[in-house]
Amino acid sequence: MLTGKGMWFWEIDKTEAVPSKLVDRAKAAGLEHVLIKLSDGDSPFPIPSKDPGGVKEKLTHDTIQAFKAAGIAVWGWGFVYGSGVDIDLQAHRLAGRIRQYNLNGVVINAEDYGARQWSSTGGAGRATQFMTTLKSDLANVKDGVLYALSSYRYMSVHPTFPFAAFMEYCDIAMPQVYWVANGVGDALSNLQDSYTEYHTAFPHKLYVPTGPAYGEYYGSGANQFFWSATPEQITIFLNQARAMGLPAVNFWSWQHARNDAQNKWYSGTQLWDTIAAYDYDVSGNPNPAPEAIEVHIGETGYFDGVYAGMPNSSFSTFTRGGRSMKYAVTSGAQSGVWAAWLPQIKESGQYELLAWVPGLHATTQKARYFIQGVVGQAAAIPVELNQQRFYDTWVSLGVYQLDASHPQSGMVNLNNLTGEFNKEIAFAGMRWRPVTAKKDEEKGKQTVTGVADGFDPPIGSAAERAGSKVWPGLWFDATGYGTRYTDSGGGAAYHTGADLNLNKPQWNADAGMDVYAAASGEVVFAGSKSVWGNIVIIRHDPLTAGGAYVYSRSAHLATFSVRVGQRVERGDSIGTIGKPSGGTEHLHFDISPTEALFNNAGDWPRLDLARLKRDYIDPRDFILRNRPG
Repeated sequence: MLTGKGMWFWEIDKTEAVPSKLVDRAKAAGLEHVLIKLSDGDSPFPIPSKDPGGVKEKLTHDTIQAFKAAGIAVWGWGFVYGSGVDIDLQAHRLAGRIRQYNLNGVVINAEDYGARQWSSTGGAGRATQFMTTLKSDLANVKDGVLYALSSYRYMSVHPTFPFAAFMEYCDIAMPQVYWVANGVGDALSNLQDSYTEYHTAFPHKLYVPTGPAYGEYYGSGANQFFWSATPEQITIFLNQARAMGLPAVNFWSWQHARNDAQNKWYSGTQLWDTIAAYDYDVSGNPNPAPEAIEVHIGETGYFDGVYAGMPNSSFSTFTRGGRSMKYAVTSGAQSGVWAAWLPQIKESGQYELLAWVPGLHATTQKARYFIQGVVGQAAAIPVELNQQRFYDTWVSLGVYQLDASHPQSGMVNLNNLTGEFNKEIAFAGMRWRPVTAKKDEEKGKQTVTGVADGFDPPIGSAAERAGSKVWPGLWFDATGYGTRYTDSGGGAAYHTGADLNLNKPQWNADAGMDVYAAASGEVVFAGSKSVWGNIVIIRHDPLTAGGAYVYSRSAHLATFSVRVGQRVERGDSIGTIGKPSGGTEHLHFDISPTEALFNNAGDWPRLDLARLKRDYIDPRDFILRNRPG
């Protein structure tokens, strides 16, 4: 699976063109993957007629081998045409190139090119034909092949393009999120809107965006304008991708990001340098260095207020963990309240900024933080957080170069304008943690992803969990997946998973019993939600290398003994059984093949049966089909 930062290669001969130098450059920039062009339609790439003596082909070969030897993941990609070129020949060619270089990842770059349209009549059928031929040719590759679609950032702008036909066979959506505008554009909104469209249409698929590191002319005549990505917008793009927890990002392209004479704004290495300097570590780093600066509500450096003309806006104050915290109702049209944290930086340098997201009143999915006074940035840098994902924890807003001589360097602003109604935005302290080096004392704690060796029930003794029964011993499911029932609040809903009880004469015999990790994985939520009580959500390792993740939710816990970011193994104790508000003791356990639980630990489709079937699967059936061994 792709992780970290990556870079696309188009014409390797227009880069440093020395494999060892390319590897050194990639390692210095912290790149974890590269994507190299291997085919164009039904022709190999480099195109043989334009490569006398096979010089470019040898460079391609040697570069791939050098990257692989250095431990940098190499994927191949090909540009494929929707008409005018034989569909099967294109698939055979790309598959042959992937097999030639023994690669385990392939990107299908499909766009409408001139008269060669995928969007024309019959495009979906041609896309299906291409993908089935490609996958058939690669069916016997050792360790399997992962597939990604590289196409337009917005599906809504291209309604007849066969996205669904391609994505039926692809593991990853890899849209080209280029924020082109007559101006600098808006990287944050482009990324958020693109993610929303793809995630809504393909919730089971991974999303890995491609950002721009190039500049060129758009339009014609009086409407022509030049546009380029800027270092500022690239930083915003990376910050936002990191805050969204996206496992990987990449950029088009190596040759454009370094010394592109055609880019009239950034002809040197400015775009490359921005990407290279950014430490893309989505595992986060919540622990403070001894010299970290913190500003909490009520302390020097904290300010808040209500905007003039907004008499009905106000804050509410609450205390949590001995500290004062605040929240406000979100606004869909105009901000009414604001808060600011000023760190008074004493030494210039790089700082990681972290916001404390309380475990209460943090229900907005669009809390937008603005970082002021960043070196080289004329305007404030926005970062948007889905506060529902977090519970009483520090959340990174990115790493920034701050200037001690600037009186507002590192100041963070927040208001309640989110575009949502009837949500709550919560806030407490801010932290500025000095980063002394690109990988400081706590970096290197990268997320480790393995392969799950199977799934066990989350309850029962060790011997019972290893047995043949999915709900072992005297355990039984009191509700059942997909069953329509009346919840404790008197409302109707379809159940997302299993309500596990212990069938013994004693009342509430399951109270306090241990709950176990059903499979290996990483804890992505450990906290409390209204009505639900304590919840632990685990993103489980895929069952095959590069396969799909699933998320499990263990809810109504009396206690939990794990933390966010912690790795667990199958059978590790994660908590004990409790009860929901107004209910009796039992374990609510469900499994989602989408990111519904990652985005909102308290997700509940209620009577939306179609979404329930999309976002949840029968846990008993899933475990039965995926037992260890």
